[in-house]
Order: sequence, then structure tokens, then C-alpha cells
Amino acid sequence: MKLFTNKNQRNAKLLRCAALGMTLLFFGSLILVSDPVQSILDVQLNLKPGSLLYLLWLDPPIDVYINVYMFNYTNVDAFTDGIDTKLKLDEVGPYVYKEVLTNHNITLNEANNTISYSPRREYIFVPERSVGDPKVDHIRAPNIPLMGVTTLASSLSVFASLGLSAVAKRLNAQPMLEMSVHEYMWGYEDHLVELAAKFVPSWIDFASFGIMEKLFREGNESNVVNMNLPELKDKYGVKLPGSPRGYTLDSINGERGFTRWEYDEQTNGTMCNRIWGSHDATLFPRDINEKDAFYLYRRTFCRKLPLKFNSTRTYNGIDGYEFVMEPNVFDSELGNPNSSCFCKNNRCLKKGVGSVSPCYYNIPLAITYPHFMHGDPSLLEPFDGLQPDESRFSSVFVVQPQLGAPMQGTHLRLQANQVVGKVNFNSLMEPFEDMVLPLLWVDLNIDVLSFSLRMLIHGIKWGFHLLQWTAALGMLLAGVYQLCSALMVCFWPSVHQQQFLKVEQAEKGGRPGSLTLAVATLRQSSVVASLQMAQEQEEQHLLSSGSSIKPNLPDA
Repeated sequence: MKLFTNKNQRNAKLLRCAALGMTLLFFGSLILVSDPVQSILDVQLNLKPGSLLYLLWLDPPIDVYINVYMFNYTNVDAFTDGIDTKLKLDEVGPYVYKEVLTNHNITLNEANNTISYSPRREYIFVPERSVGDPKVDHIRAPNIPLMGVTTLASSLSVFASLGLSAVAKRLNAQPMLEMSVHEYMWGYEDHLVELAAKFVPSWIDFASFGIMEKLFREGNESNVVNMNLPELKDKYGVKLPGSPRGYTLDSINGERGFTRWEYDEQTNGTMCNRIWGSHDATLFPRDINEKDAFYLYRRTFCRKLPLKFNSTRTYNGIDGYEFVMEPNVFDSELGNPNSSCFCKNNRCLKKGVGSVSPCYYNIPLAITYPHFMHGDPSLLEPFDGLQPDESRFSSVFVVQPQLGAPMQGTHLRLQANQVVGKVNFNSLMEPFEDMVLPLLWVDLNIDVLSFSLRMLIHGIKWGFHLLQWTAALGMLLAGVYQLCSALMVCFWPSVHQQQFLKVEQAEKGGRPGSLTLAVATLRQSSVVASLQMAQEQEEQHLLSSGSSIKPNLPDA
């Protein structure tokens, strides 16, 4: 019975090794064929509630900074008195603010494959990166409300110009203001603005004015953005035709274009006045490549900015696609359908100057490259202190392709300007007639990515796939080992049988020579008994006859 049990043990081990080996080979091969890591990444890096990308998008762990450089007008009195022929500008900065973005009021629209949300941006002053305290440092800079209203009044009628001139004199409004950097950026009380808010509240709905407040902070909590999700695919994984590009904007506050730039809903507008199809600079498709070109939209620009691929760069071991803005990005031409909408009343601004006035209460403001780089040379003539430098003022946007997010190396550099047109009946404003006055320029940049985000990018690119291949190879090798063990048990059983026989003999408690030893012991005992019986007979015979008789001893 024990021998039968030992055979069962051998068969059980054979089956166990074979089954385990086949299982390991199956799962190792399945991992190589199905690529589960990629499937998991496709799910987790899709903007769906609960996914990893969704959690990162709600509160992006990317540090965005805005470096602000102010222009200080140092010889205003000498210029207005005719002593100096040019305005002298000193660049003061940077004053650095950290932009903190969070997305709220999320709604997933499955009917049209979009997601709606309200982005909120807060700006926190970073003293350790700044040149000084903006609340302490003072500058002299253009009075934006006065210059803007003066230009608007001159374009309306003589009576409007006369009325505004009288009001300005009564309020003692000066074309240049001296105040702290903080007030100029984030808001100061202006009597002309207060008066306008009382008489035309439908046009001016604020009592204070700050250039950074208007460019970056105003309305950022009330905007509702509708964004396209990644393209839908059929059962074979092919993108459905006609699907909008993933993570492009569909509308802002229900508008798919700039109505202020004469967007026509019936014709879907032109590249000049469309919002849809652009990106909000937070998410990009993960299949973006060197052949792609895209548009950036922010309310600050009052337009979408085109960017084209330039090169592939590496920052701290992380690959990035570098896109650049072209030199003519702010140009406007009547004959060009991609920029003609920026020309009001068939009048275009100078080369390199892009109007943004419709987005800012029709105050004549414009954006350019810093120091009028790539602009009309006449823009520089009225100033001393401006030095266009392409290495310092060019704009670069870097996209991390594995994550589809902006990364280190990004620098968007823009300058805000006051456009002064024809001036009537205002002697204080006449020296600044037909000038484009620099106000400030900003550098929106992204700092070094956090350690956790860098590890995630490395994992997406090669780390997770390396772990998968290592696990699959380990399973395959372990499966081969188990199958080899099963073959050993099957074709070389003698060693195991000898082990089973030794175990059985040990259980019986005997050894191979025990039977022979027992027979010898028995024969020795019989001889001893015969000698004892012969000795007893001899003793009895001597007692009876007194003679000595030699007994017959048996042969041993």
C-alpha cells in the first residue's frame, strides 16, 4: 500500500510542476501580446472622472510664474516741455507672481463628447524671485483711462472731444501718473473712471483700474469653458471622421468665436475670429508630433496665437516638443482673411502691433513682442531705452508628449501697450499723439517640474513598460523551469523509487542482514542446551557407580 502511495506522490508532483509551468508560460505570453500597461495608461491618461489625468487636471501640479517688467518714464516733464525729443524708459523688474490654477463646476457632456468647467486663477506674489517690493517701488507711467478715453472721444466728434477736455481739466487729470508698482498693476482709484462708471455703467462697470487686473484676473471666475474630449474611436480603434481634435476648445461662455471681431456663427468664422479649435494651454493630445501646429487662447491675448513646431529638446532628462510663435503673429492686413478682422474701419495698426481693445472696454490697448521686437521700426523712434533682443524676447512653448502637458522651457513673452490716436482740444495729451506707449511686458514661464511629476513621465515613457517586460520574462523563465522539472520526474523516476524504498524499509525497522543473524543465534542456543544435559547425566552416573565414564558429547 505504501508503494502505491509513493507513486501517487510522484504523479502529483509531476502534475503540479506541469500545471504551474504552463500557467506561467500562458500569463507571460499574454502580457507580451496584450500589453496591459498600455491599456491601463490609456484609461488613466484620459480625462474621465476618477482617472489620474482628471485628478491632475483639477489642480495642476505645474508651477507657472509671471515675470512682470514695468516701464518707468523718467523724463516726462522735459519731453512735454519740448526739451527732450525722446521719452526715456527704464525697465524695472521682474516682479514675479505665481499663477495657481484650479478647475471647478465640472460637467461631462457625453452627448457631444465635451467637458465644461470654470477655471479659476489666483496670483501670489513671490518676493524671493522679485527685484523689489511692488508696494514700495514707484514708477511714472501712462494714465491709461485718460489716454484711452481721449483717443475714443477724438474718433467720435468735436463735441465729445471738447466735453472730455473740460472734464479732464476740472478733475486735473494728467497724462502720466506716479504711483507704486502694485497700484499700477492691480488697481488704483481714478476720478475719471469713477465718473464714467456713474454715467455709463453699461460700459464702465468698475471704479478702479489696474493693467494686470484687467489683463489676467478680470472675469476669470465667471468664464465657462467647453472643451472637446479625445476623439471617439470605432471598435477597431480608428478615430471617427469629423471628430474635433482632443482637448481643443469648443466655446467660451457659449460663444465659439470672438463676436467683437465679427465672428459669424453661420459660416463658422475665419481663423482670425474663431475660438474653437484652439487650446487653453493646459492639456494637449498625447499623440502630438513634429508635424502638428496649434493655437493658444487666453482672454489676455484677445485672439488665438498660432505656434509651429521648431525642435525636440530635452530638459532634465525629459523630452519635449518645442513650438515657437512666428515674427508676424501680431500683424494685421486687410487682404489677409486670417488677420483682416483686426482692422477696424478699414484701418490696421502698424506692423507687429495687435489690437486687443474690443476685449477691454474698447480702450485702445495693443499687444506686441517686448521692446517692439519684429515690429515697425517707427515704433522705436520716440523712445530711448528699448533694445529688441530675439534671444531674450522670443516666445517658446514646450509640450511634454507622454503626458500632453506644458513643461519646463515654456516662455510666452508679450508686451501691453497704450495706443494714442489723434488728439483734439487737449494740450496735455498732444505730445503723445499717434504714439504706441509701452506699459509693461510679461514672461509667462513654467518652472522645473516636481519630482513626482518627473517620475510619472519617466514611468509613462519607459519605466512601467520595463517593469512589464521584466515580469513577463520572469514568468516565462519560471514556466520553462517548472516544465523541465516535470520532465525530470517523468523520464528519470529510478532515483525517486530508491528514495521511496529506503523510506519503506526505515518504516519497518529492519536491515538487509537481520534474517541470517537470527538463524546463527538460534543454533548457538541449541548447542549450549545439549552441553548442559550431558553434564547433568555424567554427574548422576558418578554418584551411582563411583566410576569415571566419559560422556558422549554431541558435535557442535
